[in-house]
Amino acid sequence: MDQEKVEILNQLNQHHEVLIEQLKIVEQQISEIGTFDEELNIIKSQKDAEILAPLGKSVFAFMKLNSDKKFFVDVGAGYFVRKNVDETKMVAKDQKQRLEMFKTQLSNEIQNITSSLRELIETHNS
Repeated sequence: MDQEKVEILNQLNQHHEVLIEQLKIVEQQISEIGTFDEELNIIKSQKDAEILAPLGKSVFAFMKLNSDKKFFVDVGAGYFVRKNVDETKMVAKDQKQRLEMFKTQLSNEIQNITSSLRELIETHNS
């Protein structure tokens, strides 16, 4: 295999590895949103919900939610808006849908790179 093909093969392989890592991160984020949604369902169903809230690095405290169960939700650009449980669930659902779309894009790109790698290897072997 000539030097140019080896270089292309290395670049494609590096890009493939980066995409695989990104895909793992996206899948983790999707899983976290699913867990968050389940936790919101629990909070919604409880009358006097008490949660374990992070206060800082490795420090947590039990806290009672106020009666209206509203949260400050980051809506981007450093802005926070108060939202109830159902509104917060909608924000999470929207985030999950965007992540699912990104996951599909990453998967397609990984398939394309895998095909390109196979072609290069097959071309070399024939």
